[in-house]
Amino acid sequence: MRHRQQADCSSDDSNESDIESCFDSEDEESDPDTNPTDVDTDVEGDNRADISWLLDEDKDHSPEYYLNQEDEFDESEYMDEDYSDNSCLLLDFIEERFFQYCKYTCKDPERTMRDISLRVINAFFDWLLNQRRGKGGRRVRGVRSANTLGTYWKVFRLVHERATGEKIRGEINRKIHRILRKLVKKHKLTKGKREKTAMYVEDLVEYLQTNLTTMKKRYTHGRHRIQLALFCQLAGFSGNRPQALLNLRYQDIIVTLLRDPNGGPHRILIEFTCEFTKQFLGVKDANKFPLPEIIFDPSLILSPHVFLLGLIFADRAFAAPNLTSAGQLSRLDIRPGYQQLELLLKPSMLDIPVFRKSVRTGYGYEISSHEPLSYATLLSLMKAVGVIAGFLQPTRPYCLRYGAGNEFNQSGDVSDALQNMMLQHANIDTFIKHYLPRRVTADVRAIVSGYEPQKDLMRAACRMTRWIDPNRPQNLTREQSQSVDKHHRLRQLLAQRARWNRRFKGAATKQPRYGSLSSDIVNLRQRLRAALLKKLRDQWDVENPMNEVELQLSGLKFNDNPGTKVQVVDEMPLMQKRLVETVMTMPGTTVEEEFRWRNAAIDAVAAYCDFQEGGAVAMPRGRPPTQAKGACPQLVAVDAEKQALNAAMLLVFTEERPTICFVCLGEASLPFEKRVYSFASPGDLTKHFKRKHLSNIRGGDWIGCKVCRMSLEHKMHLQNHAARIHGTVS
Repeated sequence: MRHRQQADCSSDDSNESDIESCFDSEDEESDPDTNPTDVDTDVEGDNRADISWLLDEDKDHSPEYYLNQEDEFDESEYMDEDYSDNSCLLLDFIEERFFQYCKYTCKDPERTMRDISLRVINAFFDWLLNQRRGKGGRRVRGVRSANTLGTYWKVFRLVHERATGEKIRGEINRKIHRILRKLVKKHKLTKGKREKTAMYVEDLVEYLQTNLTTMKKRYTHGRHRIQLALFCQLAGFSGNRPQALLNLRYQDIIVTLLRDPNGGPHRILIEFTCEFTKQFLGVKDANKFPLPEIIFDPSLILSPHVFLLGLIFADRAFAAPNLTSAGQLSRLDIRPGYQQLELLLKPSMLDIPVFRKSVRTGYGYEISSHEPLSYATLLSLMKAVGVIAGFLQPTRPYCLRYGAGNEFNQSGDVSDALQNMMLQHANIDTFIKHYLPRRVTADVRAIVSGYEPQKDLMRAACRMTRWIDPNRPQNLTREQSQSVDKHHRLRQLLAQRARWNRRFKGAATKQPRYGSLSSDIVNLRQRLRAALLKKLRDQWDVENPMNEVELQLSGLKFNDNPGTKVQVVDEMPLMQKRLVETVMTMPGTTVEEEFRWRNAAIDAVAAYCDFQEGGAVAMPRGRPPTQAKGACPQLVAVDAEKQALNAAMLLVFTEERPTICFVCLGEASLPFEKRVYSFASPGDLTKHFKRKHLSNIRGGDWIGCKVCRMSLEHKMHLQNHAARIHGTVS
């Protein structure tokens, strides 16, 4: 087999492209029926080739058609390189910034790009590093890293080539590094690279347990909690890029009941196919990852089978109409002489994304039927759960890819070729340069001294759970949050808004500038609070170890039995309690108990996918009711919920101006506290009704009152019904 010769990338002025060819040329045997030398070369007496076979009646087009194709071919459409969408966005961003710079300096952008020089490049990047406003006047963080500046320079070269059709001259490439170093020093950019933090399986277990049990994070919809767990499992086991997993559709999923070659019980096999996301010159070969079920798994928290099958059952995606619950899986068998039973999915579900976003409707949040979950949403969810778990390092999706890549690299069962294929790398150098952490994971002292390496201790020293601190500040207190109002710039904006309110006396919100002023106040508050929280966390990491040492030296003794960390608290919604109890229960001792445990967990996951968490919950007013001694907490909670629901149902029919929202009360998928929440005044209820319900009704949405169990014709009909029957005016 011939190997492609690697391009020499050592020189910046090389005019040769280092892009891979569109076609791989392999030494394969030719089909004798299609050998190019096997051509009829007989000629007529007039020395003309017989081309009558080209003019057969069953041909689609005449020769003139193909001649017109040649004449109408536009080569300009194929001059640009084929980049992915994200790369095109970056190219367009740099090009737009260059146009803004030329407009700011009163220059012609096309001519300036064509006559590019070192002085123009230096001035442009100096201007770019000084920018603090983006589109629409929005404030941006700006460039803080030397690596980002280097990336922008590489993108600028591609922008220049796209605009002029020529590469930047070699003398500029040789001298540009001095300019970049000068700009880095001038603008005080950081030179260090971001740490390639790897999330190993021990870290993943801690993370997933926090995700399932936390009450500090409320998702808009319960399916997001399940999707986050499934994403972390698939990413942690396969090492795929985040976007490749987010692009998964049901047509990429195969579920099979597989016969055990060793004579054990049949196993559920999940296969998922991920397409390469860095699409340069087309899509590369897709990798298929088979994941067999593990019997007697110590914990289902790491079982992608439970969470993926739960999503499939929640979407009712199996083609067999009677396969609707996990308990039916145990009744399936494989015919003698066969090795598998494939559980097909509905053809109508094949193009539906597995990971989908939530959308706001007039009745709360629902999962979109076709819109995929975005990477930005996934990143924010992962970071939030990592903070709640107490991790020091930010928990990003790529941490899972780094962890899986390191496990592949250290495993004797994975060759370099297989690792490169799974990670979609051209060679092992890519992993060494961009994925291998700079923290040495080997016990070098023991190796050099000839001792047995302390592998377990070294693994504990390098994983993320080493730095977990549950007491590290996660949020600001009310006093800390209000302290940012003392900032001089924020005080100026607040005083300006107060003057507007006094001047226009109730009509200030209708002024054009009032909205932007309020947005500036909100954005500045958010930035100040984020900066204050970061300062407190950094201060905690410095002061807490010293305080801990002093306390222990003064005689402090720890509790030898702190108890289990994973607890099912009474404040959990019943759906979340069921989910936690089934997934985190200890495994059974027999195969039958194991399958019952697995099926119960799958059904709990499927049920939770229909549960609407509703996002953040307002702080309750008043003290919670006391509980009688000796009473069962679960029974007391259920009875209290029934009484509260009945009382709220009575109020929305009898009070002239109630403070409970009848729409939220009738939405059974909402958490209990959101259904019976009482607003401070009927006016506040009106604001909630208009902002949360009326404004989110779209054309084609079902409109009705679930409390009265009736359908309504249109939005105005709903408003009329709300005022006449339930006393909610709008």
